[in-house]
Amino acid sequence: MLKTRLCEVLGIDVPIILAPMGSCTSAELAAAVSNAGGLGGIGSLFRTTAAIKRDIDTVRTLTNRHFAINHVPQTLDPEAFHHTLAARPAVVSFALGDPGDLVQRAHDVGSLVMLQVTTVAQAVQAASRGVDVIIAQGGEAGGYCGEVSTMALVPQVVDAVSPIPVVAAGGIFDGRGIAAALMMGRQESISAPVSLRPRRHRLQRAGSKQSRGPTLKTP
Repeated sequence: MLKTRLCEVLGIDVPIILAPMGSCTSAELAAAVSNAGGLGGIGSLFRTTAAIKRDIDTVRTLTNRHFAINHVPQTLDPEAFHHTLAARPAVVSFALGDPGDLVQRAHDVGSLVMLQVTTVAQAVQAASRGVDVIIAQGGEAGGYCGEVSTMALVPQVVDAVSPIPVVAAGGIFDGRGIAAALMMGRQESISAPVSLRPRRHRLQRAGSKQSRGPTLKTP
């Protein structure tokens, strides 16, 4: 099964991350991904405070593996974010904006911080904030987050923020996309895929396919 430095950083078995989209998120889906070896995620955008808090409480009963809870700085729900910090998840992630001092607040409770960016300038700012993982998300990811394609953006971000691990997001659906993303990471930086609806057999197949690839280089 494929192992990268990102796996070590996030405490997961395979470098697969569930995109925590508010419109299709649930504790059950997040737990299924985490239990399969990836990093499940719970989204908060366009959701009620009660729904977010319910998922945070429920996911902890469904998995003992690491998972992420995502927030959008511009529409931050203070009560939901406070509940997130109280839960002390392995990862707190942010998207669609600069999280500012929210990074330190997450670090203060022992969580790693992952931030989605769509430009190199945003990636450099994220590095200055002290985030632990940067998601380079191309325009293929829904078409609403940036004009640069994933495979063009990822190597630029890797070069700009190394040695911070970089996750590739957008247009990656199978082992070939995973292999392409990995080839754009340096020895001290990792590119890994973000998938909306991974399933256990897809995670395992992707990992075994990558481990056989003769051109892959992982730390």
